[in-house]
Amino acid sequence: MFQKSNILMKCISKLHKTIFLSNVYKILLIILLISFSFTHTKAEDFSTEFQTVELPSPNKKDFEEQIKCPIETCKQINYTADGNYLNEVWAELGKNGGKLVINFLDSPMKISEPGLEEITEYLREIAKRDGHVSFEPFYMATRALGITDVPVVKDLFGLSYNLYKRIRSFVKFGRMEHYNAKVLYHPTNGKILQVFFFHKNYGNLCETVYSTCDRIEYMDDELFDKQLSLRLSEPKQRGIEIRFGQTQAVLPKAKLDIGNLLDTNRSARLYKWLIISKRTETKMVTRERFLSLELAIKALDYTLSAYELVEAVQLYLPARSKQAEVTYEETEEGNQVRSVIFYPLPNKESP
Repeated sequence: MFQKSNILMKCISKLHKTIFLSNVYKILLIILLISFSFTHTKAEDFSTEFQTVELPSPNKKDFEEQIKCPIETCKQINYTADGNYLNEVWAELGKNGGKLVINFLDSPMKISEPGLEEITEYLREIAKRDGHVSFEPFYMATRALGITDVPVVKDLFGLSYNLYKRIRSFVKFGRMEHYNAKVLYHPTNGKILQVFFFHKNYGNLCETVYSTCDRIEYMDDELFDKQLSLRLSEPKQRGIEIRFGQTQAVLPKAKLDIGNLLDTNRSARLYKWLIISKRTETKMVTRERFLSLELAIKALDYTLSAYELVEAVQLYLPARSKQAEVTYEETEEGNQVRSVIFYPLPNKESP
């Protein structure tokens, strides 16, 4: 009897231990679950859609400069669901604002959504007037998953217009002739985050619209010619900017002719590249809150004989399929060239 009682006590003791261990395991499991849940929540907070990352490009500095909006020279407007923000945007463009950014960061959306219909029309009108509209991933506020080409602009500029829309376009959107635009989208879901409008006289294309330009410093004539010819011949289509930090180049005041081109100074060497390009526009650049209508963009003027002389030189032929933009500054020595940008011809259907 005593032996049975002893066995029973041992069984009860084991049962108590088992129950105690079971409770301990349960408590540990609960602690682990709480810990995991807390960690998971933190991980989700850390992995939100908008994070600061490094721009995977050698032109990180350019990109950061382009998306800044200093109050002295730039106007920032936030998207509102009621559409009232558009009145402010339209008024700013009508006053020749130098730089304008519309924020969709709190309400990102696809370019095809109804909320972006008016902005899409603005972009289309800029493109129809030979303005530049670039679409780039917004690296600074998104998780980096590599550079991707999101087809958010399919058929955006190739839409046909009937007569009524053509007349309405001419009357209503004439002010778009003075602007270029840059659209920043989320690199993984393609939703629009910011839209920038730059007055064409606010800065050159590589300072405003395109953050992936190649750059060449104009130093030695022979080296420059060969370098530019090779760059323009590359199959990869991107803007090429020539800087004049070490040398001086002056725009001619009159029409370019053979006499100009036979001159041996650096400006004459530059003229040959400008003449052979499909079209060359010259403009004076200024960074101001509002820009004057007097800052007109002009086409480079040259004689047929000057063109024929340059066309005969094979070295310059890669520029034939490019357009050029020349920015200059008025000085006592004349119109000093600050930069020249060669860029591909726009590939869009005529409306």
